[in-house]
Amino acid sequence: MRLQLLFLFIFFNTANSQNEISFKKINDVEYDKTLRLISADNLGEFYFLEGSSLRKGEDYVFSDLSVSPISKVDVYNNFKIKLWYANFNTLVILDNVLNEITRINFNEISSLFEISDISSANENNVWVFDESNMKIKKFDFFKKMFIENLETQIDGDLIDMKSNYNYLWVLTEKFFYKINYNGSIIFKIENKSGYNRIGFYKNDVILSNNEELFHFKNEEELFAKINLEKLFIKDFFVIDETLYIYDEDFLNKYLILSN
Repeated sequence: MRLQLLFLFIFFNTANSQNEISFKKINDVEYDKTLRLISADNLGEFYFLEGSSLRKGEDYVFSDLSVSPISKVDVYNNFKIKLWYANFNTLVILDNVLNEITRINFNEISSLFEISDISSANENNVWVFDESNMKIKKFDFFKKMFIENLETQIDGDLIDMKSNYNYLWVLTEKFFYKINYNGSIIFKIENKSGYNRIGFYKNDVILSNNEELFHFKNEEELFAKINLEKLFIKDFFVIDETLYIYDEDFLNKYLILSN
């Protein structure tokens, strides 16, 4: 019996250690606050915000001053890039060279909805958060209609939400949610650490609370604090095996090392 317990202890500790990640600092550079790196797509193309414009590399740019500023950019699907203009309740869909495909002004659809955030969903859909009833909904941006009977009630003011198609991850000031593509809540965990931003690393999630980063291991549903130098984390994201962290003055780059 003792031998079996010892084997299980070694097995689970070995499995966990294989999933641990560590970081090696590459550099930190003072960044130009007028040209901000925000993401990269699966082909390695870099995206920047420059004032009210979205830039892709050096060749492509999209700007619309009539609805600016840009509140959120979602490039999870680089052939259907989503730009969210919160002040005008407007969603713009771009192709991979930043040509406009379509746009939705939610004010024109109904005055009953108060859409305050968006995230990619499967196919031609997008997740939206309706503040009027505190529900996550799925919206078809080509048909310009909500998917019937697909609504998810959440508890607490929305802070951030991001999707990797398989799941939608949602942060409120009360809870951290994992929601499947049908809108069903897989779990909700109390947001005790004050998480305020979601990022992805492979199939896992990274969470920030401005002072620290945490690695949420999706399959094991475990949190692990990421050991880094002390920074004020304004924003962060992962591109391939590189973690980027914006603090107040510098863009810090770290190589992700998987054990």
